[in-house]
Amino acid sequence: MKRLAALAAVLLVAACGADPQPRPLSTAEAERLALARFANYRFRTENFTATVPTGAGRIALHGRVNFVERLGYAEMSTDGRHDDASAGLLQWTPSAVAFRGGPGQAATDPPPADRWQYRPLQQGPELDTALRLLLGLGADRPDNVQLLRQSSARWVRTDTVDETPVDVIDGPQPAHPQDTTKAARVRYWLDTAGLLRRVEARIGDRPDPVIVSFTPAASPAPGPVAAFAR
Repeated sequence: MKRLAALAAVLLVAACGADPQPRPLSTAEAERLALARFANYRFRTENFTATVPTGAGRIALHGRVNFVERLGYAEMSTDGRHDDASAGLLQWTPSAVAFRGGPGQAATDPPPADRWQYRPLQQGPELDTALRLLLGLGADRPDNVQLLRQSSARWVRTDTVDETPVDVIDGPQPAHPQDTTKAARVRYWLDTAGLLRRVEARIGDRPDPVIVSFTPAASPAPGPVAAFAR
């Protein structure tokens, strides 16, 4: 009997110390998630830092994104590389990327006027998927609360970001399993005010996620370079 009591006590302690299991969103959590992208849009511009794992090395981005104009501007570097193709400045829209190669450049205002190279934003490459993801974290209207509650979105756990309490929420999964090779599976760090503090997204079969951290911007992102204005 004593052994059984001791075993029960051990099991109780283990259960109390176990991590919480993911669960469907409450109404309040779904409402906050539904407003997260709209909040970014209302702020207009957010500063961000991001790391993007790729086959050519881990890319670091530091810049800002204008969710109203759907325009990003950032400094880029690649771990362990210092050539002109691995570092420089980026501007991008939902359809195109402008790259100004060369390490040691700062994302100044206004952007430099020369040496930009342009190409379409592509489906598939890790960097392009991350750039598209960043622009997609703003929306001009809230998402549908009821659809989020009915979806595969899950509350995962509580956490802190820069000492700010947050809820960690897994976004809805693709409706078709084969879509996971093309789309990012997104996890959100959402504070009590409904602001996105951090986002992680697993892209393709990469074991490490894209990580994006946000801080409010003091000034809007610059206007597009000439090629984007045509």
